[in-house]
Amino acid sequence: MWPYKKHSEEEYNKVIEFVQEYAVSLGAEYVCSKTEKFTTYWREDHVIQENVEMKIYKFGEEYLWVEHHYLPSGPFIVFSFGDSIETIGDDAEPFPYNLDKEELEAEVRYSLGIEEYPE
Repeated sequence: MWPYKKHSEEEYNKVIEFVQEYAVSLGAEYVCSKTEKFTTYWREDHVIQENVEMKIYKFGEEYLWVEHHYLPSGPFIVFSFGDSIETIGDDAEPFPYNLDKEELEAEVRYSLGIEEYPE
């Protein structure tokens, strides 16, 4: 269930696809897809659960996927990493989906460790 009235689910999904494609252009290799159940704690009194088909990639020695992350202020994107497909779960810094193209590309580079976050 999409929890937002001021944010488009279609646009959010397009941005998820864009950051995945950009990660591939930087060297991430598609491995497989896997259905995962995610729980987001929207507020103390409201939980969002969804089953999502996750595309899994390998970048260097790590596996990763791009998670949906819902905050009351708006949807975010999170790159999660693991040493194997089964251990994906260490999160990089989340970032909002509604950044401009250059900002989204920078966030992908930061998440993949290609560039360091600015001080």
